[in-house]
Amino acid sequence: MKLQQSLSLSAPAENLRRLLTVRGLFLLVVCATLGFCYWSLHLALPYESILWVISALTLINFTTVIQLKVKIKTSQTAFFGQLLIDVVAITLLLFFTGGADNPFVSYYLVPLCIAAATLPKRFTWPLALIALTCYTSLFFWNMPLTDVAPMASEHNGMSHEGMAHAPINHRMSGISIHTAGMWFNFLISAALITFFVVEMAASLRKQDAELAKYREDALHDEQLLAIATLAAGTAHELGTPLSTIKTLIGEMRADNTGNSELDDDLTLLQTQVAHCADTLSHLNERAAQLKDGVVPAIILDTYIHKIIDDWSLLRPEVTVDLTVDSSSPDVACRFDPTIALAITNLLNNAADANPKDININARWTHAEFILSIKDSGPGINDAIQKKLGKAFNSHKGSGRGLGLFLTQATLSRYGGEVTLSNRQSGGTHTQLRLPISPTES
Repeated sequence: MKLQQSLSLSAPAENLRRLLTVRGLFLLVVCATLGFCYWSLHLALPYESILWVISALTLINFTTVIQLKVKIKTSQTAFFGQLLIDVVAITLLLFFTGGADNPFVSYYLVPLCIAAATLPKRFTWPLALIALTCYTSLFFWNMPLTDVAPMASEHNGMSHEGMAHAPINHRMSGISIHTAGMWFNFLISAALITFFVVEMAASLRKQDAELAKYREDALHDEQLLAIATLAAGTAHELGTPLSTIKTLIGEMRADNTGNSELDDDLTLLQTQVAHCADTLSHLNERAAQLKDGVVPAIILDTYIHKIIDDWSLLRPEVTVDLTVDSSSPDVACRFDPTIALAITNLLNNAADANPKDININARWTHAEFILSIKDSGPGINDAIQKKLGKAFNSHKGSGRGLGLFLTQATLSRYGGEVTLSNRQSGGTHTQLRLPISPTES
């Protein structure tokens, strides 16, 4: 079964909690600075307007904290919205405290760095442009403060003759060269942060995803190794009991030559035992092939018919209708021996659901093999369907949950996939898709 991975929402939630902490510290620093300006420096600031901005930002902070406690998960869009709120709040605070002349204007880089490190570029670049626009607007719309830009204020009061002999960091056309340099520095810094930090963060996220996938594959391999070891030991132990059963059946047939009804049952039992013995023999042959690295090529049409025929002998109670698409080309494949076992597992699942009226359709191209299995069983419960394909999870009361797990792991190893869905008419539709690489054709 193909496992579709969705983006986890826990990371934006954790990042939002960190952002709220940073915002809380920022508000404390702003309040302490305002107190210092009011009681020690006696600056003439619009304190009432600034306190309104601080109060609104504090209220948003507390509301978001409560929201996170109620709703643990959040989205990247919501996190971007919180960063946008910070940019707007910074702009308002700077508007009331000198605009672009305020030395704390570089704080715009803080939400921008956070966005670059935690969000993809589709969020970071718009935030950078918004921050740059807000910064630029502060040149033209602000409440100027002489104590914030004393050099500017001093030179603004000079005559044209005095301006001509003033130092080069005086205001030119209402904007000082120093302030313009700060803006240009912000532009370069924002561009570099947005580009390089976003790319580095994306690379780290990709490495984390690959590492998580590697760990998941390693766990699957460990489970497969444990199951394979158990299967090998079981196959070895079955050899002696099968030989004993085969001998006893021969003796029973010799002792009951006149009992036709019992003879028919013994014949069926002998056929089943012979098939089990052949299966164990084939397992040894396949193991030898895998050890030597040589897998014989076989025509796909012959390949699928052989699998169905062998399975039908093992499950004589099953009524099956096999259809091979006549438009499928003649393709020779070198499928690993475990592929046949995986297909047999899927057929057994269908037979266990309902042995009657199993429809099998096989078709292929030069690039892909597709096998469709439709049964008339009870179907799959939605709650159980999410767990299918995991070890020791089964939708059958007597199942162990290993068949589909092994099938999925085997096909995934060779680039294939299995999907299970409920049929509208009742039952389950199982579809297998397996690529046919040039080395296999």
